[in-house]
Amino acid sequence: MRAGAFTLMGVLAMIGGEAYAQQAPDPGASLGAPVTLARSASFDIDAPGGAMRVLVSWPETPPPAEGYGVIYAMDASWSFGTLRDVMARHDVVAPAGVVPSVIVAIGWPTPDLVDMVRRGRDLVGKDATGPGFASTLALLTDTVLPRVEAALPVDPRRRMVLGHSYGGAFALRAGFVRSDLFSHVAAGSPSIWTDPDWFLDPQRAVPGQKILIALGALEYADAAGAAGTSPERVARLRKRDMAGRAERVAKMLDAQLVVFDGAGHGSSLLPFLDRAAKFLGE
Repeated sequence: MRAGAFTLMGVLAMIGGEAYAQQAPDPGASLGAPVTLARSASFDIDAPGGAMRVLVSWPETPPPAEGYGVIYAMDASWSFGTLRDVMARHDVVAPAGVVPSVIVAIGWPTPDLVDMVRRGRDLVGKDATGPGFASTLALLTDTVLPRVEAALPVDPRRRMVLGHSYGGAFALRAGFVRSDLFSHVAAGSPSIWTDPDWFLDPQRAVPGQKILIALGALEYADAAGAAGTSPERVARLRKRDMAGRAERVAKMLDAQLVVFDGAGHGSSLLPFLDRAAKFLGE
């Protein structure tokens, strides 16, 4: 995929239609050229576990004197397009407290920007067994961040790391490990169950760091069961205790906790990204 270009197949996959996108014929050739987004670019970078793809979008409005805000978002497939649209809307409406921001989304060099085989390893994997979280964090802080911020004026007081699910766990851990870099952390439905003892260690708290944790109300096992969720899914929610652990981490860190009514793990992503964009201005 070239810089700033999205195919119909890619869009279908981004909104959860991976199975359809794999089975349906691609009408792109007969419909015309791929869409190219203004004020956007992409580049690939080498990593120990294989190349990763970075997408960047910047505002139409000139930067404030102190620089743009910046959001470093994991899972480009599910974060880049929505965050870009959210920020473009805010550029027009200009709600109080929202700062014009650069979007930097990290994904994988596939047509749909996601690699489900590598995703878990790269975001929450233990580096003792091969490339994992630490390798991806080093790539972000030592290669991606300097390259982006050499090209665009950024306010380090408005620098966020963001992710959802595995990406939410990555964002939380990155915020703890590199609190010197990230002023804001936004974690949607973070997969704390992947390493609960580490995340629930009280020593993780960083004074002054702003942290947002978001959940869908249907990520609570009892609520999911009452809403008719399958018994297998409810059992998995209960075992992983994502919501309960997220509440405990939020309390431990004095973080802002937001729960979206009627939303589950996947459907909480869109309101989370909108809320995170506003959170960067707080």
